[in-house]
Amino acid sequence: MDLRENREEAIVAAADALRSGLLAIFPTETVYGLFFTEKSRSDAYALKGRDPNKPCAYHVGSFETLFSVAGEQSGEIRKTLREKLPGSYTFLLPKDDGKVGVRYPSHKDVCEMLEKVGEPVFGTSANISGEAPPTVLSDTKALWEGVAVAVDGGSVRGVASEVVDLTGEKPETIRKAE
Repeated sequence: MDLRENREEAIVAAADALRSGLLAIFPTETVYGLFFTEKSRSDAYALKGRDPNKPCAYHVGSFETLFSVAGEQSGEIRKTLREKLPGSYTFLLPKDDGKVGVRYPSHKDVCEMLEKVGEPVFGTSANISGEAPPTVLSDTKALWEGVAVAVDGGSVRGVASEVVDLTGEKPETIRKAE
């Protein structure tokens, strides 16, 4: 399904698949992502060969959804998030007695798709764990058998989001976007 030719159809098809507990591949401004809900988390991890103990970040399409999954945040953290997002960042935020990862991409189509799902969505790069991040849909071919929808959005940047931990006294960059 091509996002450039059938934008609304592609967005709705991916959101419908996710709501049904299936997996979807969708482009972001950084890399192609594999998206899933809690219902299909184990399927996504098995498909990628991902360590089941390795967390995934929530992907959101609005600040309202971000704060609904991350909970209340300090004024300083909220200020940082509003300065940097939407953008190519994944932030680790304090929640309860631990951390939660949240990514709010700057790609309007993926944000619209995420908001249409109506429940929290997780995302990770759409590749076999340990392989290079996918920059075109054909790079995700190893996963196609396990997904309900694979949306083609052309070539993307190919640089994973920068990961910043905001749970300590000062922000700490865990992964640079290079």
